[in-house]
Amino acid sequence: MKNIIWSTGHQIKFDNIVNSDNCILFDSKGNKLIDLESGVWCTSLGHNNKRVNDVITSQINKITHTGFCYCHPQIDITASKILEITGIIEGKCEFICSGSEAVEYGMRIARAISSKPLALTFSDSYFGAYGDAVTKNTNQWHTFNWLECDCKNKEKGCVGECDNFRNIPFDEIGIFLFEPGSSSGLVRFPSKELITKIVEKIRENGGIIMCNEITTGIGRTGKWFGYQHYGFTPDIVAIGKGVGNGYPVSITAVSNSVIEQLKDKNFKYSQSHQNDPLGAFVASEVIDIIKDDDLIAQCQRKGDYLISRLNEIQRKFPSIINQIRGRGLMIVIDFKKQSTQIYQQLIERGFIVAKRPNAEVLRMDPALTIYIQTIDLFLNNLDDIISKIA
Repeated sequence: MKNIIWSTGHQIKFDNIVNSDNCILFDSKGNKLIDLESGVWCTSLGHNNKRVNDVITSQINKITHTGFCYCHPQIDITASKILEITGIIEGKCEFICSGSEAVEYGMRIARAISSKPLALTFSDSYFGAYGDAVTKNTNQWHTFNWLECDCKNKEKGCVGECDNFRNIPFDEIGIFLFEPGSSSGLVRFPSKELITKIVEKIRENGGIIMCNEITTGIGRTGKWFGYQHYGFTPDIVAIGKGVGNGYPVSITAVSNSVIEQLKDKNFKYSQSHQNDPLGAFVASEVIDIIKDDDLIAQCQRKGDYLISRLNEIQRKFPSIINQIRGRGLMIVIDFKKQSTQIYQQLIERGFIVAKRPNAEVLRMDPALTIYIQTIDLFLNNLDDIISKIA
């Protein structure tokens, strides 16, 4: 790839992938690989999904892009579906192009109406490649390290009963931006008690709750959205990755109360591919497929099975594997040692997982459509690899 800037921080392992089918990739020589990462956690319905492809093929022959003074009715139809699954019934949506942009757009709205200087987030959160939420300027952000906590309940982690929590300056905070579990790729889940306390504090002070569901949304964790494990509905939701199944579309959903507050703020945001119809058609079809094929429940069942089997392997090799963390089909294997060697051997056997830089973890976010037989094939190979190095 001599003509490409490759700045992802991950080394290219295969440079000749030319075809795909669900979780299977094919190189130019016909060799097969099993993609347990759904690309970059995006192809939640599998690569080369026929229904998604048919929608794209149909619409691409009609109109794919609109302008500032005209639009396609599909954007409103898809927006209504998004608002239904988020629980933000009387809200509005904006269709844009990437997860980073969806988070940035939501934060710009939140900043526009917040009367307080600070936004709160967790120190281990990731929000995208650019923008306000990436820089985390200390004049605008309070980052809370929930992993360093002296709460007595070590199993749940922080439950909001420690000095770290008591020192959060809630009277200066108008926004809580929450990533429900991806934890910058390390898959850690704050306790429900902690999140409930933070949400209550923010709302008592008239603040805004925003969730970054780029990775955790669209069924990935066994519910439509990660925040649904915590029993609240946010004011703003950033949605990406799986909603396009590999097509670059993202969505920011905003509650009616936020929209009302925004009316007198002269808020403007303009880019070339805002509310384009092709992305809206794709997102609509993705939602329909998930409903038609009951993929939320499938994700939970398959995730439970994969996590259970991984825990069996962990108990078999406790000197190698520290723990398994996961929710639905968003899972990491946290190793005590030798994760790089195991990763390389999985790659050599044709299994694509994510090796997190500077961490002893391997991550899996397979398509919700993955077959149990494919999961078993991976598990058998993982067990065999570890047994030979233990």
